[in-house]
Amino acid sequence: MMEEKHSTENGGRAESRNGGRRVTAFYIEALILVALLTMVVLVLTWIFAWSGQRSKKAALLTAAVHLAENGAEAVASSESIEEVRELLEENGNAEISGQATEDGSSLRLYYDNDLKPAPEGSIWLDILWMPEDGGFVKSILTVEQAGGSEPIYTLETGVFIGKEEDE
Repeated sequence: MMEEKHSTENGGRAESRNGGRRVTAFYIEALILVALLTMVVLVLTWIFAWSGQRSKKAALLTAAVHLAENGAEAVASSESIEEVRELLEENGNAEISGQATEDGSSLRLYYDNDLKPAPEGSIWLDILWMPEDGGFVKSILTVEQAGGSEPIYTLETGVFIGKEEDE
């Protein structure tokens, strides 16, 4: 049986030889639990930050798809790149790049980060208008962001305008 000492120095509590070991074990367990809790908090913080970044990218992709779809609808209802420009231009955000060539012509529409038309926007929609034989026009629509290494979204479409481009 264990010996217990009663003393008035420790408030009348009973002590045993293993009492110090129990206190040490408690502190070690508490320290381990605090370390595990800290790791869980750090992992959850990282996961929330990562999901926020993914959410922003997904929102930008969704908006890019809408821009390209709007551009494709304008292409489908037009007979020239100038008509596409008339349909899509707002606040002077459109410019036809260079002269129409045998390979086609290009229209660029600028948008700000909120995807509102802006002449000096950081996001743009490029529409490449490429007439082919028999009155068919192929178009490639690309949404890009300034500083991006690759397009956000690309869409290919075509429209039969019913006449030769030279007529």
